[in-house]
Amino acid sequence: MSAALITGGGTGVGFALAERLVADGVTVLVCGRDADRLALAERMLPGLRTTVADLADPVSVDRLAATALALGGLDLLVNNAAVQLDRSWASADRDALAADIAAELGADLAGPLRLTARLLPALAAAPSATIVNVTSALGVVPKRSAPVYCAAKAGLIAFSAGLRHQLAVDAPHVRVVDAMLPLVDTAMTEGRGSRKISAGAAADGILGGVRRGRSVVRVGGVGVLLAVHRLAPGLAARLVAD
Repeated sequence: MSAALITGGGTGVGFALAERLVADGVTVLVCGRDADRLALAERMLPGLRTTVADLADPVSVDRLAATALALGGLDLLVNNAAVQLDRSWASADRDALAADIAAELGADLAGPLRLTARLLPALAAAPSATIVNVTSALGVVPKRSAPVYCAAKAGLIAFSAGLRHQLAVDAPHVRVVDAMLPLVDTAMTEGRGSRKISAGAAADGILGGVRRGRSVVRVGGVGVLLAVHRLAPGLAARLVAD
């Protein structure tokens, strides 16, 4: 790997991935919506490059793509950033619900697709390249409290598979990896669930699977949950219901 863009890399899994890649000599650009958080990430990880971007805003995504292309030699894109908003559809204010939908689908699905489209020509020009879409077991086994997030992750899983089939013919040297995570201990999941894995463990699982050439990387307990889902879908649904 020569140069990488990681979305949502100021904290959590994205920052843990950046730490490991910078240590390996990779030029890493991360983006996020919080300038102060990105500045702190730069201080914590010398050599890291950062830029402010909102994946729900198409104009911001286009600027982010231009910044990533200016790195030169881009051969890794990690679509990691995500927004998860808990909202009761029955009782929520309709305008607030509409805003939530735009924010979640923009950041979690439309933004990654637009960014991938902008960067694919450069990735295809590299001798070899990898697109990692960070998804979730919730895209297969949805939970009650975040239906839009679950729908977006399901869409990203489907996009990963479809794009992989296309590129196997059109650009076989560009790999598409679906990195499916369990519940990870990050700011987004604060106060939610139990049996979380650390951001570092998630990053190690992703990079380990990528380096082993896996197209689908199931991190932590995801494989067990999906096995339960195949055998007893109702049980799997109860395990992640909240």
